[in-house]
Amino acid sequence: MRHRRPERASQYQSATFRDLQGRLAANVRALREQRHWTQEEAAHRTKMATQLFQRIEAATVNLTFATLARLAHGFGEDVLQLLAPARHPARRPRGRPRAT
Repeated sequence: MRHRRPERASQYQSATFRDLQGRLAANVRALREQRHWTQEEAAHRTKMATQLFQRIEAATVNLTFATLARLAHGFGEDVLQLLAPARHPARRPRGRPRAT
């Protein structure tokens, strides 16, 4: 895993960053499930490693524009669709306690 610069740590925890990450994760998952694709098939169609695709759906990766473009092309969707407000929120990251 790539190490983040300490001076940028707050950017990755900002509400804006987390919102965009969550939108992308939820929209990618929804599109994949609508097509009845496995994560492996979706990764193949978007020309990326399965592990990277899984990290996108888990909202644990900071994407490049190139990766975002590969997702849009592989799903045949406009990139705006991938970043639109999600109808279904992304699943909560593993290892974090649930709010009760």
